[in-house]
Amino acid sequence: MRKLLLMMAFVAVSFSAAAQKGNFNVKAGLGVANWLSNDYEENCNYKLNWKVGAGFEFRVCKLIGIEPSVMLNSKGTKWKWEGKTVKFSRTANLLYLETPIMCNFHIDEKWSFGAGVYFATLVDDGGTDLYAYDSGLCFGGKYQFGNGYFLGLDSTLGRTDLGLERWNFTMGAIFGYRF
Repeated sequence: MRKLLLMMAFVAVSFSAAAQKGNFNVKAGLGVANWLSNDYEENCNYKLNWKVGAGFEFRVCKLIGIEPSVMLNSKGTKWKWEGKTVKFSRTANLLYLETPIMCNFHIDEKWSFGAGVYFATLVDDGGTDLYAYDSGLCFGGKYQFGNGYFLGLDSTLGRTDLGLERWNFTMGAIFGYRF
């Protein structure tokens, strides 16, 4: 809980420190989630995931911006196991409070691409016994329309073992509004 409070305080300080240059945005998205594993025998399949949140991008210069965000992100997987006499299937629905910190590179006023890191705290484990924290890399790109709306793609690649030699992976589309 202490780490979550420190993470939220960091984001709040980043937002207030950057209030002079930058813009606030709200965003939501749909995509797919899965677990990556070293065990190629396991039948993990993609499941639908969603995310919703807000961010603040402050410009370091004309071409570069730093964007911390706070997102509620669903992750998990669907998997099947079939033996000679037993068939088993299950869906792991995980819900994370995620803080991605992206470094965005603005090609022009409409296009930007970014990469960064994320830190996440497990809010709902869906009945699984996984570690309560996740972190990893995030990537994305977006197109800014002239009226404040934007459309983009993003992906996260977990680098924290969830406790079963598995890592989170998400990929999807984002729609948002920049104020």
